[in-house]
Amino acid sequence: MTIGGAIFLSAAQSAFNNQLIHALTTSLPNIDPIVALGTGATQIRQAFSAAQVPLVIEAYTVGLRAVFAITVAAFGVSTIVGLLGSWKKLHSEDLKKAAGSGAAA
Repeated sequence: MTIGGAIFLSAAQSAFNNQLIHALTTSLPNIDPIVALGTGATQIRQAFSAAQVPLVIEAYTVGLRAVFAITVAAFGVSTIVGLLGSWKKLHSEDLKKAAGSGAAA
């Protein structure tokens, strides 16, 4: 469970960075995309000129679309895997046996 979260978190971050860099180099070739990555979304208006801000926000939107696509895909995969898994009832006696003597009530 945690490995899947780490993998998809890393994939979403990479997709966001790649899409943001690609969109910025396409729409604003004269700025350094690393500045936009390091600036963060809350400081866009202070770091860029008024003419650049709409294009930078659009680039962020492109990056967020990639993140949402990965999130929806991960949710779909996890739902299918969850539904195809085995479903069996857990009895309290079996849980106590599996936990050992520390779980005796």
